[in-house]
Amino acid sequence: MVSSPSVAHMSLARLLRGRKEPHGKAITDSSILKGVEVNEIGIVELWIKPSNPHCPCCLDDLCRLRDQVSRQKGISDCHIEVVGIPQSDRWTAAVNER
Repeated sequence: MVSSPSVAHMSLARLLRGRKEPHGKAITDSSILKGVEVNEIGIVELWIKPSNPHCPCCLDDLCRLRDQVSRQKGISDCHIEVVGIPQSDRWTAAVNER
């Protein structure tokens, strides 16, 4: 049984609200968080542009963010799409590998 999307939305909002990326900016800053989608079965998709695309701590932080989002109530899985940086497809693959 899957929780309603509103539970997933609330869980996600609570997690993202106070979260900062490694360099001190709020993850919800429009220069970083480019899009959010939660489907009817609780799968979250986030489109994120890291503030420092050559920084390993940003990559590590996105991996931790994905794991934290996936563990929230009402969320069945999380996919983070890295956008707006060189080799974003490689970042996306690294963040989402299991």
